[in-house]
Amino acid sequence: MKVLIVSSSTSNEDDAGVQRLSIIEEGLKRLGVDTSILHDGDYFFTTPHLIRILNTPFYFRLVRGYDVIHGGSTTATFSMGLTKIFHNSKLVYDVHGNAIREAVLLRKNALDIKGNYTLFQSMIMEPIATSRSDYFITPSEALKQLYINKGIDEQRIELVRNGVDTELFRPSEFPVENETFTVTYAGSFGWIWQGIENLVHAAKLLKDLDLHFKMIGFGPRDLSMKQEIKRMLLNKVELIDAMPQRTLVHHLNKSDVLVIPRYCPANEKSWDKMRNTFGWSPTKFAEYIATGRPVIVTALDETSDLVEKHDCGFVCDPTPEALARTILEVKETPPQTLQEKGMNGRRLAETEFDISVIGRRYYRFLTRILRE
Repeated sequence: MKVLIVSSSTSNEDDAGVQRLSIIEEGLKRLGVDTSILHDGDYFFTTPHLIRILNTPFYFRLVRGYDVIHGGSTTATFSMGLTKIFHNSKLVYDVHGNAIREAVLLRKNALDIKGNYTLFQSMIMEPIATSRSDYFITPSEALKQLYINKGIDEQRIELVRNGVDTELFRPSEFPVENETFTVTYAGSFGWIWQGIENLVHAAKLLKDLDLHFKMIGFGPRDLSMKQEIKRMLLNKVELIDAMPQRTLVHHLNKSDVLVIPRYCPANEKSWDKMRNTFGWSPTKFAEYIATGRPVIVTALDETSDLVEKHDCGFVCDPTPEALARTILEVKETPPQTLQEKGMNGRRLAETEFDISVIGRRYYRFLTRILRE
């Protein structure tokens, strides 16, 4: 079996989407699958994403000889759509989220030119990517159901979660010994998608208490946000730039609780509607629980269901006030209970999110569709 994984990023980018594809590739390689990665973002036509279809002539030679082409995003699958005329490969669309609904959410207002173009672009690319694809994979049950509701046969869709290297992300050999109770967020910094505003305002509500906040993952584009957070929280927060994963694991292990603070923007009135129409599945969740630390998540995606089902942390409403109350609840929870919750999370990571588990599940799906 030969699989070409197509990423819409450049070869030097490292975001959540790239990490997902790396985990999928490593899982397949461990099973002896011949894999290669094509970075769509490295070619001549890149921005706006709609014009990437002009790169199609460059792809004809590259895609030959593969049994499966894995479109690693809406853009990547859209880019590969025309190449199906020239080969017999199965095209698998790796659906990360609801591209059109996310574009609507990103629009500042009806006169936002950039936001309107992003929405226009998504409304063209997403239906084409869907119609040209033979099969689909999603990282969450909610997103799978969303595509079933669109009329896609359930047999053409497989759940492949955002995985983690449990050998790299693992519990520390030594217990946590912080002078001050430490709450850590690690990931990218987008006010809407990541809920940073939610966490910052929760921390501000708790500013008079003996708590320490860590926020990890700032890049060059986040300088203004970094300065604003520092202005709001002063010495209550430690702001740390992006770092190699091995160093990140050390910071996660030195935390008392790890948080995913996603919240409901003002133009999305219903939390349940967001759960059902976005189908998000944060990559950081698998990394968090693999370290054996308890987590706090907001009730905006199925990670909250997993936390409750496997008793590996705490779930709260997606508001600063609820998040602040939950942080206090965790702080007052006996250390033994927190350790038990953390180990429950570790077991979940090993059985559901490990690279090898992800690889085997996807391999079985690919084997079946190639037989068909």
